[in-house]
Amino acid sequence: MSKPRVLLLGDSIRMSYQPMVAQMLADEANVVGPAENGQFSLYTLAHLPAWLDELGCPDIVHWNNGIHDSGHNPDRQPRQIPLDIYVMTLGYILQQLTATGAKIIFATSTPVHPDMPFRNDTWAWRNPDIDAYNAAARNVMKVGRVPVNNLHAVVAADPDALLAEDQLHLSDAGQHACAKAVAAAVRTRICGGES
Repeated sequence: MSKPRVLLLGDSIRMSYQPMVAQMLADEANVVGPAENGQFSLYTLAHLPAWLDELGCPDIVHWNNGIHDSGHNPDRQPRQIPLDIYVMTLGYILQQLTATGAKIIFATSTPVHPDMPFRNDTWAWRNPDIDAYNAAARNVMKVGRVPVNNLHAVVAADPDALLAEDQLHLSDAGQHACAKAVAAAVRTRICGGES
């Protein structure tokens, strides 16, 4: 019996934990993901057909967009992608993923460190914005009956240990913690569960 194909979609956070997920699930699944950063939701939507072509039809998809969308970009104030566009784009991505027949899991965006300074002249993040985008994404997934993997809660439990020095990306410990949570969520779907 062939192992299920698991597609991981997301930004640099996904890219950082993907090798560990692949290792953790090596006996149970073939874990694949785009070599490039999935960035913001519109970028993922635009590139999804090519990624599906390249990586093959998945059995399970673990997917996130949100940190790029909620970030404050000085060239696109006040946020990179407005919340209503984010919600609409998640819906389009979900339609495309559902059409593959795969079981889908959505992951919440991880927080930044509470002490991360905010600046108007460069990319910057605020946790209340990330929280708002996560809440909106949860609503989309609730309507679509898609289980949610709460990676935000994993990292928020100990941001000092689980975030890197830049206060945005995952530390080695954070990568391992998120990889464990992703592998556990995928295993549940391999076994046929809904969450």
